Amino acid sequence: MAADNEIEEYTYTKVLGIIVGMLVIIAGAGFGLLFFIGMGLSRAWNTGYEFSSAGWSPMLILIIVPVFGLITMIGGFKLKSKAGAIFYIVFCILLGIGFIVTAFISFGALGVKSEIFLLCIGMIYLGLGYLAINKR
Repeated sequence: MAADNEIEEYTYTKVLGIIVGMLVIIAGAGFGLLFFIGMGLSRAWNTGYEFSSAGWSPMLILIIVPVFGLITMIGGFKLKSKAGAIFYIVFCILLGIGFIVTAFISFGALGVKSEIFLLCIGMIYLGLGYLAINKR
């Protein structure tokens, strides 16, 4: 009887991975949309836009962030192999720490909603790594 109620390994990890992956893809698309609106308005008002050419280009971020979301969604289904599980755990923990650090570094610059969103995504990524470690 106890075997009937047992849940398959990585079930929660897969579900949470799909949800977080979708959120990250939506966040990347939202960032891209805001970037293009800002560029268009700066040209319309002849004010120009400024960002450091030595830093990350917003276009590069627009491409990388949805790729992170896709890796998060697809990686949840590759956890049966040992190499896939190790990659996914390290990937989730590094992204979680990265999002949390980004939220604290940009404190006051992006707006409260964006910073809380980054902080929540970072904490969810850390939780996703924890679930993958415990094979839940």
